[in-house]
Amino acid sequence: MLGKYPLLNQINSPADLKRMDVSLMPRLAEEIRAFLVEKVTETGGHLASNLGVVELSIALHRVFDTPKDHIIFDVGHQSYVHKLLTGRRDEFDTLRQPGGLSGFTRRSESEHDAFGAGHSSTAISAAVGFAEGDKISGSDAFSVAVVGDGAFTGGMVHEALNNCSADLKLVVILNENEMSISKNTGAFANHIAKIRSSPSYLHTKSRTGNVVSHIPLVGDALYVAMRDTKKLVKNMIFSSNYFEEMGLFYLGPANGNDYFAVERLLLAAKEKGESVILHLKTVKGKGYAPAEQNPSAYHGIAPAGTPSVRNFSAEMGDCLLRAAKKDKRICAITAAMGDSTGLAPFQRAFPERFFDVGIAEQHAATFAAGLAAEGKKPVFAVYSSFLQRAYDSLIHDIGLQGLGVVLCVDRAGLSAADGATHHGILDVAFLSQIKGMKIYAPITFASLDCSLTAALADNCPCAVRYPNSGEITGAEWYPTNHPFISTSFEAEDAPQAVIFTYGKVVNEALKAVRQLKEQNISVGIVLLEQIAPAYDIALAAAELIPEGCGCVLYLEEGIRAGGAGMLTLDAMLRYAPDRLKDKKTSILAIDDCYVHSRKNETIYETAGISAGHVSEEITRLLQA
Repeated sequence: MLGKYPLLNQINSPADLKRMDVSLMPRLAEEIRAFLVEKVTETGGHLASNLGVVELSIALHRVFDTPKDHIIFDVGHQSYVHKLLTGRRDEFDTLRQPGGLSGFTRRSESEHDAFGAGHSSTAISAAVGFAEGDKISGSDAFSVAVVGDGAFTGGMVHEALNNCSADLKLVVILNENEMSISKNTGAFANHIAKIRSSPSYLHTKSRTGNVVSHIPLVGDALYVAMRDTKKLVKNMIFSSNYFEEMGLFYLGPANGNDYFAVERLLLAAKEKGESVILHLKTVKGKGYAPAEQNPSAYHGIAPAGTPSVRNFSAEMGDCLLRAAKKDKRICAITAAMGDSTGLAPFQRAFPERFFDVGIAEQHAATFAAGLAAEGKKPVFAVYSSFLQRAYDSLIHDIGLQGLGVVLCVDRAGLSAADGATHHGILDVAFLSQIKGMKIYAPITFASLDCSLTAALADNCPCAVRYPNSGEITGAEWYPTNHPFISTSFEAEDAPQAVIFTYGKVVNEALKAVRQLKEQNISVGIVLLEQIAPAYDIALAAAELIPEGCGCVLYLEEGIRAGGAGMLTLDAMLRYAPDRLKDKKTSILAIDDCYVHSRKNETIYETAGISAGHVSEEITRLLQA
């Protein structure tokens, strides 16, 4: 039974796709769009971007031969159609589920996934690497990079193009779906693109060049003169073309949602046999009216039935807006993630103090350093996993000069749905190495406001990190002498064990406390809503360890090596050793930063930091 997707259900490999009659491709595209809307609205995931590349993905697998040829999707979130066409259709119910299909390309998932990617602007660099490797090996394989126009705001794209030789079997597809970056638009330009991409044009151009260059004595000079004259005339008509100025053959722009045009262009690029830039224009959300009308809202959608909860991103945006109304020095910076990081209200209220620098995190950090040096108060809101890309700027341009830049580190902690590429579990380890860096980790909206206020008042590098969730409630916390440290027990209590923790994983600590209470083991929690500088926090936290406590456990939703647990306990042992005397200590943190979720497990269970792990470790320490 082929069901409601009769064409799609016949495809279990690219070979099946190639056997289909080309006239069926528009119908197949319709089926794929319907399938994606049905499945992705149920499982959650990236919808609009995939609806836009249906025709392109079909044509890629009809023209090229994976896995011999390498198709590399920038970011990888636009690879759902590619997955459907390479034998993974029946797994789509598991998309972004524990142990299921990844929401990005992943080499271990399929031989057809040439290169994994969850971050932007990497595809061309990787494709150039594949192409140069094939050239060295004498392979005739093609490398194809599918890159959205937004990625071209990232410097890495241009570094890759600068390193791209003209004699590679390389096709870079510029998928323009939002902003125009080329002046070659309109009916006339499309007509020229069609002529330039036709086999007869390419054959005639090649044959003419070959004949002219072989004319005795004057052939080479005449060929160069013809080429330069053609280029001059073309530039007078179209203005300069960035790609051709770099020595790359350019095709386009053309309608990327016209299947037959796309296939014709890909065949032309393949026949060219050298590095080609193919410029296509696609419509995000194509074929699904809600996504076409509001592609940003359908870029990434939650699974069906997910309750709407106000999250830290939105709350941070409102906190920053309130602060900016009082202080005209405050500026907000995003790397193409303004809506996702909660900065849209700030942008509307203070457009002159809002800066979207594109997908350029390193530039964003140094730009923020410049603003700070000029006396402003820059706030750079960025996902934890994307902040990794700016580490050199954090060290050299912000930390070394002690500049008052505030990092609002969004999506801190493990990412169950997006997976390893988006885990925010490295930032504490690398930020805490920067001298003078203060790191705040609020778990409620009230403490977020206090943390951001403190960070804006500090004239030093600061980070305020928070998870992709609502605030964490359900526990009573008692204040201490430190404004960002509290406890779950009163000073006169003496629990048998104490857990130091911060961030969203406090939920696991609270569960463990309840589990151990059933075993008549009393456990207290010391909540750290500031975790650096480690020396200051360690001295304040050490004073909260009760005399009768038998063990101290540090629970952390971050990597163990260089993490807050390691730094804090080391500082306690060095500067407050009496507080740990006769007490067993342990750290439960993440040993493998590439945590891949497993079926029938929570991400905390897979990472080894769940409530069950906490209970087992405390029991072991007390019995040792």
